[in-house]
Amino acid sequence: MDSDGTDVLARIRLRQLIVALLIANGVLLGLTVAVAIGRPTIWVFAMLALLVVECVVFSVALRIAARGAFEMAIATLSVCIWTGALAASWLSPFTLPLHVVAAIIPAISAIPYVQRRRLLLYCLATLATTFGCAALALPVVASVVAPMVAKYLATIGFPAVTVPILLVVWHTAATLGDMAVIARRNADALRSSQRLLAERADQLTSSRARLVAATDAERRRLEQDLHDGAQQQLVAVAITLQLARQTVTTDPVAGVGLIGEAGELLQTAIAEIRRLAQGIYPPLLAREGLPGALPAAAARSPIPVRVRTDRIGRYRPDIETALYYCCLEALQNSAKHGGPTATVTIAAHQSDTGLVVTVTDTGRGFDPDRATDGTGLTNMRDRLAVIGGSMRVDSRPGTGTRLTATVPTRPLAEPVSESR
Repeated sequence: MDSDGTDVLARIRLRQLIVALLIANGVLLGLTVAVAIGRPTIWVFAMLALLVVECVVFSVALRIAARGAFEMAIATLSVCIWTGALAASWLSPFTLPLHVVAAIIPAISAIPYVQRRRLLLYCLATLATTFGCAALALPVVASVVAPMVAKYLATIGFPAVTVPILLVVWHTAATLGDMAVIARRNADALRSSQRLLAERADQLTSSRARLVAATDAERRRLEQDLHDGAQQQLVAVAITLQLARQTVTTDPVAGVGLIGEAGELLQTAIAEIRRLAQGIYPPLLAREGLPGALPAAAARSPIPVRVRTDRIGRYRPDIETALYYCCLEALQNSAKHGGPTATVTIAAHQSDTGLVVTVTDTGRGFDPDRATDGTGLTNMRDRLAVIGGSMRVDSRPGTGTRLTATVPTRPLAEPVSESR
């Protein structure tokens, strides 16, 4: 049996069985003592000795069960009960029904503690014991004045009834065995699910921590870009306009020139701010979704990119944003590691399981088993994990790389007919 909480339950149940046998033997021992006092004979004292021996063996079996050796305890009980039933049938033939019932106990009690192939031995031994008890009792019963049919029914009939009883025991053991196998499989599946959930929780915790760190780093970068770029240009605009105001009255031509210079600086600042805003959330992605934003991103790539959207629709903003930046990251990786002749194909379609986006390049490729995920792949996995998605990387040296991102979702609106 499994060394878990079932051992405790098995020990308790086996102890209850042995205690019940000791109580039953104690009752029989008391009755036999009463008979011995009223009619002392050698047969009565022999039965008394048999009951005492059985009580001693049952006590030994109780100690064996307490150590956890359940199968040995059952074997000890069974041998004692079968031997006692045979001896009692010879000593007291007219109590044959009690001996037959006692001989069936081992086969029934062994079901939870022995394997099925060994249970067959218990059933055969029980059947042999019951017919042996009938054979030992038959000579004495046959000497009684009664119809012959009644004599044979009173002896052979009892062990014959044990045959269907043992068949029920056998099929019950088979059913319980199948149920135990199913229970063990379910327990293994539950432990595996719990382990996967724990790993998933750890991965989500790690990815969220990385996303928080990346968000803080991106915020600091934007602050630095605003400070070094647009802010400096706006300061230059303010200074130029201040100079223009001071000189326009004395030198109108110079003042107009300064105003024109300020306008150019202002246009540069606006362009810088637009560039930063494009990096935060592209307006084209907000207006047209992935079918519009992906071709625009492909047009800015330094390597040839083909985009196929296959009639995908609009999705939640967080899903579109995550997939958009995953595609940008993949394009950067392809341009950086794919080689000068690499080309890229971005494909997106809605499947039965969700939105699937693949980025395939014809670059150098790599061995995923020997390489570790870089910052780019880690960022993509983290972005997808937040929205419940996953990513698979397929690559071999010399055959290019294929990234497949899958997000379990459905479109929010009718598909957009767009293919580029």
